[in-house]
Amino acid sequence: MRELMDEESERLTRLAAEYYRIGCSIVEIVDLLIGKHPNLRSEPFLLAQVLRSAFNLSVHDLHYVTAWAQGEISRETLEGHLQANR
Repeated sequence: MRELMDEESERLTRLAAEYYRIGCSIVEIVDLLIGKHPNLRSEPFLLAQVLRSAFNLSVHDLHYVTAWAQGEISRETLEGHLQANR
């Protein structure tokens, strides 16, 4: 099971990095990843692992992303936070 999660994490990390290279913002990437893999919404650790590996986001940033993915904050709040910390 652990090996399967590692493979999935690596694949999603590569996908996130590719989206970033073509000009997508981190918020757009999270939205795309969750759209294609809805299980990420209920697996915040996997989502955080992917984003940490792809973008080296801080734990604080990852908390904001998780809060947005779970509907606790607005997209605008997340975008504002990430822009202020970049």
